[in-house]
Amino acid sequence: MKRDHLSECGGCGSQHPFFLCNVRHRGTYRRLCPSCVLKNHPGSFCPVCFEVYSDSPPPSHQRLTCFKCPSISHLACAGGPANAYPGARYQCPPCSSPNFSFFSNAHSNSNSAINRDTALALVAASRIASASMKKAAAVARVEAERRVKEASLARKRAREALERLAYLVSKDKDSKGVAASVAADHRIKSIPDASVAVSSQKRLKEENFGSNGVFSVRPVSKQLQHPQSNNGNEG
Repeated sequence: MKRDHLSECGGCGSQHPFFLCNVRHRGTYRRLCPSCVLKNHPGSFCPVCFEVYSDSPPPSHQRLTCFKCPSISHLACAGGPANAYPGARYQCPPCSSPNFSFFSNAHSNSNSAINRDTALALVAASRIASASMKKAAAVARVEAERRVKEASLARKRAREALERLAYLVSKDKDSKGVAASVAADHRIKSIPDASVAVSSQKRLKEENFGSNGVFSVRPVSKQLQHPQSNNGNEG
């Protein structure tokens, strides 16, 4: 039978009798049972009285830190200063006992009564999960705003690129049109004027035939000299 992953803890894999909490742990979103929530956030609450440190832990002179984990306990809850413990080393309840459980009296029957410590542990896990999701929502909002700005900038750059491309295409068309116009003017200028050709032909015709159409011969500048007859000289 396939297990229901919605009711299965993403940390220990157990079917918790109470509920699962949505938390953001180490950059990932997970569904954890209250016990795993408390174990993964040891510095966020006192493991004795289950008070959640909303803003900051107690001052240094009013707290004890476990030498095995980041758990922070109230000095009053721990029962005295650190030098009151063997080797002057304080161990939180989870580290002091290998079989420790935040919900030792939890049963599979959800209708069974729970004691005060179990109720406090459930409230602490719920508050820690809620604070975790609030921080996750703030991070997600900042990330969404950053992506919106990046998308707006990318859209602006794309629009500028399109406008630049349209300008280059229009400029290229104009340059090609000017080149074609210059080439056409050059071809037109290379063709002889029809009126000049007609007037040249008319002048040549008048020179050869005259204005009345009769062919004329140009006068010779020097008259042809005929030799005198010897017979005249002799007479």
